[in-house]
Amino acid sequence: MKSRVVSLLSLPVLAIALVAGCSSSDSTTESESGDAAPAAATDASGAVSDNKVIDDSIVFLQIETSGYVQYPTTDGGLEWSDEWTVTSGCTGWFAGSEGEIVTAGHCVDPEEARKRIIQEFLDYEGAIDLANDAISNWKVEGFDAGAPLDVVLTIKQPNIEGQVINDWMPVQLVDLIKSQDGDLALLRANGVNGDTPALRVASEQAESGDPVTAIGFPSSVSAVSNEMVIPNPSFKTGTVSSRQISERGVAGLEVNADISGGMSGGPTVNANGEVIGVNSFTISGEEQAFNFITDTRDLNRFLQQNGVGN
Repeated sequence: MKSRVVSLLSLPVLAIALVAGCSSSDSTTESESGDAAPAAATDASGAVSDNKVIDDSIVFLQIETSGYVQYPTTDGGLEWSDEWTVTSGCTGWFAGSEGEIVTAGHCVDPEEARKRIIQEFLDYEGAIDLANDAISNWKVEGFDAGAPLDVVLTIKQPNIEGQVINDWMPVQLVDLIKSQDGDLALLRANGVNGDTPALRVASEQAESGDPVTAIGFPSSVSAVSNEMVIPNPSFKTGTVSSRQISERGVAGLEVNADISGGMSGGPTVNANGEVIGVNSFTISGEEQAFNFITDTRDLNRFLQQNGVGN
């Protein structure tokens, strides 16, 4: 079958748009000497002024998903589409010294990938009005009958001094919390030469008014593919606006730092350069910035459950 390839560096726009979405203890990462990895320096405003420490830890995550859509025909039958391959981009960061990478759960959630394939298929066919029914009822399968979608996760870093990932490298999905339940994912890059430069995770919950910096690769900066150079990550400053609890009881932090598609999964750090949450989602259609990151305590607990950090 003919293959159709679509590149999506920003995720679907929804009323609540995914962008990139408990006890607390210190989850800092220690070096071989036993000292915690150095935190980034900050300027008088509280914004991170030494980007180099964070730059070394940020990775571009490419998600390539392939599958076939079963759709109803005009004569009442069912047909399978050509193969569809959808490529999207997110941000990740090293949370451990052995290749452990954190990103947003929705970036690597197979159900989100299934929705994107259906939406792109319908858009190509001029039938996007069928999206709600299709997402609820249509089959989407991998290369074999009944098989899950084929998902390939690869990472790369910009060409900067201190990079540890020089070329595209496959990564393994270790753990996933879906967007509605906390929006976190843990990946592992196996075969990295030497220790990976882990960022510290804050042990204290951020408070309203605290200065923050959100980091990631905005899709609007550059269209990235395997053959192109990855741009340096963007650093967007702001403050914590509030701490909110969803209807499902999931905590999250509202920040007014600008976060856009492609920055999903990147870290938002405090004035000490410590990660307080993962870039998750934004409220679309608003004139002001209503952006949300995952909760600090939930991030700490997620890493502890997976044996990452101390």
